[in-house]
Amino acid sequence: MRHGLRWAMRLIGPLLLLVFLWRTDLTLVLASLRQLDWAPLAWSLALFPLFVAVKSWRWVLIMRELGIAPPSLAEAATLYTIGLYFGGITPGQSGDLVKAWYLRDRGQPLAAALFSIVVDRLFDFMIMAVLAIAGLAAFVAVFPPAMHAPLAGGTLGFAVLVFALTPLLAARGARERLFAILVPRLPVRFQPAAASWRDQLRGLSLRPALLGWLMLASLASASSTVLRIWLLFAALPLAAVPPLAIIGATALISILQALPISFAGVGVRDAILIAMLGYYGYPAELAISLSALFLLLNIEHILLGFFVSLRHPIVRPPADAAAHPPPGGSA
Repeated sequence: MRHGLRWAMRLIGPLLLLVFLWRTDLTLVLASLRQLDWAPLAWSLALFPLFVAVKSWRWVLIMRELGIAPPSLAEAATLYTIGLYFGGITPGQSGDLVKAWYLRDRGQPLAAALFSIVVDRLFDFMIMAVLAIAGLAAFVAVFPPAMHAPLAGGTLGFAVLVFALTPLLAARGARERLFAILVPRLPVRFQPAAASWRDQLRGLSLRPALLGWLMLASLASASSTVLRIWLLFAALPLAAVPPLAIIGATALISILQALPISFAGVGVRDAILIAMLGYYGYPAELAISLSALFLLLNIEHILLGFFVSLRHPIVRPPADAAAHPPPGGSA
């Protein structure tokens, strides 16, 4: 029953897309794609190495703080690219956790490796939550009035959760107090594993200098993401959409893509873009065309990650990473 429910949730996005396609004039979609300005699209695709390099740098900082001997930046970028491939083909991007098993094959502790990916995700969500709040004023009017309060409340609630969870997990004092409360209350058979996690994570602490570097890397990562998305808007005649709405939509799409209700954001992304572009007077067909460009970026990530993974096979296949998703995504 649970397995069937999980698969039903994963099909929400694809089913939404089918509904949108059924109600859309596909000839108009093709006509809008024929008007595509290829230069901005090419630049958006070409920025992939910068996008990966910034994210890999932040991950290296986190691994070093956890006591993991980090790979070189080039090797970290290789693993990050592989993670993008597995994340792109799994619900909620949970396959990104495969990077931890690559680190385990290089002699690093699995628990700390997994935790480094969770913290890395949380910093992505922190920045995207801030951007979503910043763009909320321009973006919330896109949706019907009945959705304004739930959308605003959900966005603010998500931001509060992420900003509370990140220091709770990454700051040593808060994490030690959390383990001190939880471990004695766990069933006896789980207490040794929890204690092992506590010991392996003891090295991580959000010192001010480290926090500053991580926030800088996260801002650079979010900036590269927003720039690539803005270039997609520039590739189509969408001049009426203000930058703040683009930022808000980008943040909301990034957050929702991390939910296990779709694959590569299919359907979820289309719903947001149709609502936003409709508010500014653009037809649904143009939103579907723009969503196809978003999907093209995801396909680029998946294809490059797939070919890189062929050159770097994992020695010991991981268990189903989708069964153990991190809290929430990657911008």
